[in-house]
Amino acid sequence: TVTEQTVGRMYSSIEVDQEGLDRLRKAAKDGTLVLLPSHKSHIDYIVLSQVLYRAHMQVPLIAAGDNLNFFPVGALLRKAGAFFIRRSFKGDLLYGAVVDAYVRRLIKDGWTLEFFLEGGRSRTGKLLPPKVGLLSMVVDAALGSTGQTVYFVPVSVGYERLVEEEAYVAEISGGEKKKEDVAGLLGSVEMLVSRYGRLSVQFGELLTLEGVLGELDPTAAKESLERLTPAGRRAVVTRLASRVMN
Repeated sequence: TVTEQTVGRMYSSIEVDQEGLDRLRKAAKDGTLVLLPSHKSHIDYIVLSQVLYRAHMQVPLIAAGDNLNFFPVGALLRKAGAFFIRRSFKGDLLYGAVVDAYVRRLIKDGWTLEFFLEGGRSRTGKLLPPKVGLLSMVVDAALGSTGQTVYFVPVSVGYERLVEEEAYVAEISGGEKKKEDVAGLLGSVEMLVSRYGRLSVQFGELLTLEGVLGELDPTAAKESLERLTPAGRRAVVTRLASRVMN
């Protein structure tokens, strides 16, 4: 594809954790995957979809911020599997309910889902604290899904150089974050012909809600997930987020 050729020109090599990818492929045969990558660049979701496509696996549906829903990028990303959501649902119960229903349908139907637990891109290279709003919805959907295992997959995408490095330096130096728009897209043409060294994709240990609950309470039975109190559910979500970031 054009995207694959472009990324291939930008990076001298893409190193993939084949052992981790094999674990993913095996898990996908009898369960649903929720991919939770680190987020340092807009290249993250392009590369991860490319890796799965090359491995003949289902390309994920990706929760993207509505800041990227502008012409013509929005239409292109939708065709690549993205769906756009607001950064915050605060004060809009109906919107939150619609997103929740959509996520439940995706999990029920077994779609591979991808979103960034950090919320936004890190400007320093360090991981950001997890934001658990969407994760909480996915956990609720997984708890309500019977007959299938939902695997939460930590993914690390590492770069020798970031395509956004100049913008990040400007922001860290006190500059204002620029909103994504067509002007910025046109200004990035030079970026597409530059070279950025190597890129690596690593897959962490596959996590399940049963496993996370077992870490919180070693005496808990599998059926305990069905009887979780609201406080217990929040504890599972918090623990899961922590394990992914670790």
